[in-house]
Amino acid sequence: MSLIKPFILFLRNSIGTITSPYVAYRQISQIGQDKRQIIFIHLLIFFYFLLTSVLKIGLKNPFLLTVKFNSLYFSVYLGFALMLCLFYLGYRLLSSQTFPFVRIILLWSYSLWPTLFWFFTTSFFYLILPPPRSISYPGKLYSLSYLAFSLTLLFWKSILYYLTLRFGLRFDLFKIILISLIIIPLVFVYSIFMYRLGIFKIPFI
Repeated sequence: MSLIKPFILFLRNSIGTITSPYVAYRQISQIGQDKRQIIFIHLLIFFYFLLTSVLKIGLKNPFLLTVKFNSLYFSVYLGFALMLCLFYLGYRLLSSQTFPFVRIILLWSYSLWPTLFWFFTTSFFYLILPPPRSISYPGKLYSLSYLAFSLTLLFWKSILYYLTLRFGLRFDLFKIILISLIIIPLVFVYSIFMYRLGIFKIPFI
């Protein structure tokens, strides 16, 4: 029963990140927000990577399944920790106030929705339309639709990134641009690192 209220709050805020992200993020950033609400998105991430690992490895080899799941799941939160560290670094450079750690965790957790949507959709279409795909008209139409979908989610992710800095760190546009000049190159390096390790082609950030 104690999780019903944070679950309702989670649903409301999750819908808000789609329909009215500015209002939703301003609300989430308010003092006194129930921290338990983000449990649910992190549970969804857990079950997604558990399911993905089972589908790719199967249940016949528990050792490989465990290794696959742990490598994916650990990398997810390595990326999450990296973003928190970069936010902290940028905040220390541009502000002398106390870093709003809890507020940033709340806001950045909700920003994982576009990433989770993209990974889930990619996995789904991988199952029903596995590569190599045709270069016929339907194949090209699928590729264009997939590209448009990915760009839409990237745009959504960019909005939530901006709002995390705007309401989480209380930065204006100028400071957001400055901190982004630090964050984006380092995220790019991290992405290449994950790709070279064969863990993620696109990082879960």
